[in-house]
Amino acid sequence: MSEHPSPGVGRAVLVLGESAGLGVALMRRLEQSGIAAEQAMSLTDSETAAALREPRWGAVAVVTRDDVLALRLTLLSAHLRPELPLWVTMFDRTITRELQHVVPAVHVISPSKLVAADLAEQTIAVAGRASARGRNGIRLVDDALRLLVRAGVGLLIALLFEGAISMIALHEGVVDALYFSTRSVATVAGTPGAAAGAAWFKLLSALDTLAALLLVAVFTAALVRRLSRPRLTTLIGSRAAPARNHVLLIGFGQVGFRLAQELRRRGVSVLGVERDPDAPCVRLARAAGIPIAIGRGDDRETLERLGIRRCAAVAAVTSTDLVNVEVGLAVSDLAPGIPLVMRLGDGDVAAETDSLLHLGRICDAHKIAADTIMEALRVLSDDGRAALERGDEGIQS
Repeated sequence: MSEHPSPGVGRAVLVLGESAGLGVALMRRLEQSGIAAEQAMSLTDSETAAALREPRWGAVAVVTRDDVLALRLTLLSAHLRPELPLWVTMFDRTITRELQHVVPAVHVISPSKLVAADLAEQTIAVAGRASARGRNGIRLVDDALRLLVRAGVGLLIALLFEGAISMIALHEGVVDALYFSTRSVATVAGTPGAAAGAAWFKLLSALDTLAALLLVAVFTAALVRRLSRPRLTTLIGSRAAPARNHVLLIGFGQVGFRLAQELRRRGVSVLGVERDPDAPCVRLARAAGIPIAIGRGDDRETLERLGIRRCAAVAAVTSTDLVNVEVGLAVSDLAPGIPLVMRLGDGDVAAETDSLLHLGRICDAHKIAADTIMEALRVLSDDGRAALERGDEGIQS
């Protein structure tokens, strides 16, 4: 027996939330399965309350990508119709825990978690298990970090060059040459005896000092830029961007974040790409130790910079179907041999893309979540029928 009161046979499911995406997919799946359902999408609180008070509902499904809206509709439904079985889609784990404390009977479904699990299976299937992170090298994908490293290497070369010519022209020892060359490159003081040195030494030392001045300015500017912005990648540690055998995740929203966690849990190196540096999951990625690059995933220059030709696979998982298709087209043009997995939420777009373009594996995100909710509702409906049949048998006996 279900833990919820079973809806009467023939009673409909009320679908609340947004009038697009998962709500449409769920309605389509319920109709195909013969489960009566009606939509009440994008309504005001008073309109939603009026719809909930109608006695014909046997269950309620709240489907939306907005956790705040999902919370509001769930509380409203639980308050007005506490006897109805209730399913709700939600991403934030904290809100989920608090909601289950307030409304213990609610069933919370995380579409992003379901889709991420399916995407992880498909990604690993097409790419194989990527090498351990420590063997994948390091790629500098942050502009400020790349400039900082290059300027630092330039300063080191200038220092070694100054020391070398000091040893040759002024016959200094290694330690003295290094000491005075450091002061000279830093423009603190010149090398003792430089005035009596050969002309070639003075010329080369002057050019080296000018180059060092420029490099110091560049290094300082890069350092300030690096420190003034969120540091999404590092040179060492878990947030170091891999150089090869990694999975490139284009789109770091709810699904991208969950997918990155799942792949890393399985030992696969990942590099996320997000166009919005203020996206909520970018902040979560920093705390989770996931390297993130800011840029457009359908831009050829960005893909080249992120190592498209040396990655193990690409997963296009933005929330917009056509953007994922654009990413797939760019990847197939730049690196035709790289395996591609795409998240698509519209069944028609998924079917057309698979039929006409053959870009790679396709995950229909809305279908996966809709099937999960629909199956739960079907079980509930079957429980209701079984309860009625048992009741009829009892009356006849």
